[in-house]
Amino acid sequence: MLRPNRLLSVLGVLGTLVVPLSLRAQEPVAEARSAEAAAEPKPSRLTEEEARLNLESFDIVWETIRDKHFDPELNGVDWPAVREELRPKMAEAETMDEARDTLQEMVKRLNQSHFGIISRSVYDAIDGDDAESTGDGASGLHIRAVDGEALVVLVEPGSPAEEAGIKAGWVVEQVEGKPVAPVLEKVAEAYNDSTQHDLYASRVVERRLGGPTGSERVITFRDGEGEQVERTLTLARPRGTVARFGNLPPMTVYFETRKVDETIPYVHWSAFFDPASLIPKIGEAMTGQPDAPGLILDLRGNPGGIGAMAMGICGWLIDESGSKLGTMTTRDTNLNFVVFPRAETFPGPVAVLVDGCSASTSEIFAGGLQDLGRARVFGSRTAGAALPSVVVKLPNGDGFQYAFANYVSASGATLEGTGVIPDQEVWPSREALLSGGDPALDAAVDWIRAQPGE
Repeated sequence: MLRPNRLLSVLGVLGTLVVPLSLRAQEPVAEARSAEAAAEPKPSRLTEEEARLNLESFDIVWETIRDKHFDPELNGVDWPAVREELRPKMAEAETMDEARDTLQEMVKRLNQSHFGIISRSVYDAIDGDDAESTGDGASGLHIRAVDGEALVVLVEPGSPAEEAGIKAGWVVEQVEGKPVAPVLEKVAEAYNDSTQHDLYASRVVERRLGGPTGSERVITFRDGEGEQVERTLTLARPRGTVARFGNLPPMTVYFETRKVDETIPYVHWSAFFDPASLIPKIGEAMTGQPDAPGLILDLRGNPGGIGAMAMGICGWLIDESGSKLGTMTTRDTNLNFVVFPRAETFPGPVAVLVDGCSASTSEIFAGGLQDLGRARVFGSRTAGAALPSVVVKLPNGDGFQYAFANYVSASGATLEGTGVIPDQEVWPSREALLSGGDPALDAAVDWIRAQPGE
């Protein structure tokens, strides 16, 4: 039976969301290369049952694309002919690698991103069924993969991690005695050519740091002095409030605003969710200081959410009617991301911070403002996961990803598989974090201070 993946994307016509793995929801994933050939020197021959499940998986993939692809013409591909050609090849496959290659060949006929087969070993490494990692408890650590290591880029205030004395710039080496390097290597192998590598590398580590509230995690770090240290964290409920919207999975949403460099408003929200509560707070923070030298909007780690919120929030930054962030197209509908100016707008320079874990609506928001010339983007390339898509687990154990909508920005560019490329690329570094710096934020402040009138 086809089982929806618990970690990968649920998106609606009005919502685009990439949910953190620790929430066990769904999020988009790029086509992954097979890692099993490297893991198994001598692939075993398929059993009769395995061959049957592979054929069943083939039929599910073919029928799903036929029925749910956002283009009724399937990008001009003769889909019945593809089935007639490749199903006999699947029936003749003698190993799992041969069967998977046939599935990949079928999907690649579309020549489109966001359609792919994820090998079982990679799927299990990312999603897994470790009951100890299931739960809403959080450590308060935010992780990014830098130089093949799990670098702590943020320690949430008041979190178990802060109470344990963990600092940004430390490196996570083991969780519960299990090294994280092999998992990062597997993700790197699967997503080597994908813009979504950073997204999955960070999530697989953060997921292992989570678990039931009140449970403990024994974590081994390399601290700022290069010494190996061990900390035991008692997981707590994540900061923020749990919000729900339609059929999208529940999300814990938090908001913060403060001044950086004494006079520049800084605004951060964790997801485009909970509009009734979040939008008024964002609006007040953005327009409450109209004479501020600039405004910084931090979307790093923001997985997206309700697409319509991007239009509403941009209305506080754009005072001309008729502006559009882009268009999303499904098989049945078109949704134009039109910006409706608010009565009050912020007139000054706007800096938007992004990274490889900024996805979906975050990309639409940042890329749209960039296209319109209304903001300068700082950080690293975003996840390139703008298309609404889902990943399901096939009967043979592999994962299958497919998109059911398309998105084109106002400039005519597709964000999928490309992401938003910052105007000024700035990556997190261990040295800067250990000294208390934030390279992307610091670069944004410098740019705002260099604007005319400052």
